[in-house]
This record gives sequence, C-alpha cells and structure tokens, in this order.
Amino acid sequence: MKKYYLIFFLLIFIDRFSKVYFIKKLSLGNFFNLYLNKNIAFSLPIPFYILYPLLLFIIIFLFFICFKYYKQKNILIWPWSLIALGAISNVVDRIYYKAVIDFIDIPYFTVFNLSDIYIFLGVVILIINEFNSK
Repeated sequence: MKKYYLIFFLLIFIDRFSKVYFIKKLSLGNFFNLYLNKNIAFSLPIPFYILYPLLLFIIIFLFFICFKYYKQKNILIWPWSLIALGAISNVVDRIYYKAVIDFIDIPYFTVFNLSDIYIFLGVVILIINEFNSK
C-alpha cells in the first residue's frame, strides 16, 4: 500500500504545481489560459454560505468512503481517491484564491484543470465498474 501513498502524493504535487505554474504564466498558447472560476461544476453559481458547508460535507463523505475501501483492501479505493483528490485540491483553491484555478482551455467547450480530470476519471471508473459488476 506504500505505492498507493506515493501515487496519491505525486498526483497532488502535479496538480498543485500546474496551478501555481499557470498562475505565474497566465497564458501559454491556444489551449492553456488562466481562468479563476468562482462557480461550481457547469458554471452554476452558489452562494458561499451554501457552498462551503456543502464542500465540507462532500470532503468528509469522500474520506469515509476512501477509508472504508482502504480497510477492505478493495480496488474501488482508486476511483474514490481520485475523486477525493480532485475535490480537495479544488477546495484548497477556493479557500486560498477564492476561486478554482482552471487553465486547460478547449475552445467552444470548457475550461478545466487536472483536479477536474481526476474527478472525471474516478467517476468513469466507478461507472465502468458498476456496468461490469452486473
């Protein structure tokens, strides 16, 4: 399980480093532009007095899920950990910058960051696992 910790911290480092890098660069070509996203997923605006308690609840829930699967040595620890990692990193952004740092800009589609990719991959793995378990 030590590999698990190493991978987890490596992903955190890559995500945090990329955000700090793009804060300093602001822009790097056509697909990498800095955006400070004050909304949540799909640009839904939520007041901070609802958002922060909701984020706290989600983080606590994810920790309980990860702990449960970790104790069971269940393979589902990986997707849940990716989701938790992405959520925690975005919450750190919200606390420190008052917005989420997005920098991968796909024209006419969306702007996102590595944390969003971690969350997306975790959800996709859970969905695939659900379909394969039936």
